[in-house]
Amino acid sequence: MRTRDIALAVLPPGLWAIAYTIAKPAMTNFPPLFLMSIVYALTALCLFRPGHVWKTPFWPLFAAATLGGSVQSALIFNGITLVPASTAILVVQSQVPFAVLAAWAIGQERLSMQRLLGITVSLTGVALVVGFPDGVGQVRGLLLIVLGTLSWGIAQGMIRVTSKDEGSQLMCAMAAIAAPQMLLLSLLIETGQEQTLVTASAFDWIAVAVLALGGYVAAYTIWYDLLRRYRVDQVTPFVLLMPIIGVLVAFLFLHERPSFAALAGGAVILFGLGLVIGIPWKNRAEVA
Repeated sequence: MRTRDIALAVLPPGLWAIAYTIAKPAMTNFPPLFLMSIVYALTALCLFRPGHVWKTPFWPLFAAATLGGSVQSALIFNGITLVPASTAILVVQSQVPFAVLAAWAIGQERLSMQRLLGITVSLTGVALVVGFPDGVGQVRGLLLIVLGTLSWGIAQGMIRVTSKDEGSQLMCAMAAIAAPQMLLLSLLIETGQEQTLVTASAFDWIAVAVLALGGYVAAYTIWYDLLRRYRVDQVTPFVLLMPIIGVLVAFLFLHERPSFAALAGGAVILFGLGLVIGIPWKNRAEVA
């Protein structure tokens, strides 16, 4: 990857780490599915370009939006309500191998052994930081998040193969599809949506804006542009920077001191990511 693109690839994980942290307190007022319907609607409105004609075929786009938007958000954000935000940020890293394996399974990409090794090393670092879940509720929350990351990973493989639009317009279309899906799910499962609109504080609405503008409009515009130009196993490992950024944000704004395990895990994650984005071996083996 070019140096400029490596620098760009660092931005989405940072924005997602902040967004996930902010989403946790926002969901004390908004039901999770209803919150995400608002976020997707704002995202689509912000990115809408009058007169634009989408080049990506509709049904692959619909499937990617459903898996990578509605299903992923429903699972992950319900899981976040059951676990600490920092833990959620860490467990979300499981989407990296899911995305890489999905791209391989679709038959469009081969996996270099160097990148597989780098992903494995980085996930080991994530495991060091996460530790062990505490209680049945956290186990259920972690399971929901992992299933959500699986759905997201499959969507990334589909997008890599079928997308023909630039990142901002691809995200606009996916958000426009996901917003009504999330609202319908919310109306079927959740209650009190109208009341939350009245009782929401200024902080709640700021959190919604940050989640939409930072976590979706900016982050996914950059992300999908990179995914059009690079292999899935080159781009998705940058998600593994989220734990490091999450620990740093917690230290700066919440005055939480990282544990030795968190620091050690962060070092291991960086080492693994270095293997992924470093210069490949000239005669590296490939998984057919």
